[in-house]
Amino acid sequence: PGTPDLALLLTQARGLLRRRSAVFVISDFLSQPGWDKPLARLARRHDVVAVRLLDPLELELPDIGLLLLRDPETGEQLQVDTHARGFRHRFARLAAQREAELRASLARAGVDTLELSTDEDLLGALVRFLELRGHRPRLAAGRSALAARA
Repeated sequence: PGTPDLALLLTQARGLLRRRSAVFVISDFLSQPGWDKPLARLARRHDVVAVRLLDPLELELPDIGLLLLRDPETGEQLQVDTHARGFRHRFARLAAQREAELRASLARAGVDTLELSTDEDLLGALVRFLELRGHRPRLAAGRSALAARA
């Protein structure tokens, strides 16, 4: 298994699409680096929306004690103590850095982004996104609908 190669999948999609199309890339975008360039190439010809799935626990761990984490792709397991404030702070700092890099990659690709969080009303987020998108041809490059409403 391992980390999915989103760049390869996007390149393959570009080769399959003969006519201008609406393309929805649904992912958490936690992939091997380098997917932003194939995404940008895909967006030059097609109307691409990056639908980003996000779990708030990926950004900040709650203080719940010992926790066994398992990577669903590799099966690797790690036991962490979430009572340790330093660990939670390091985790949040690294997650914020990863978020900034991911959003910068989406901005470089120049695609509209819809962020769907597992802890929110998904239908409401989709309706807001479509309303915002209807008011202008494209959201600011890489700017998410969630950021746009703030």
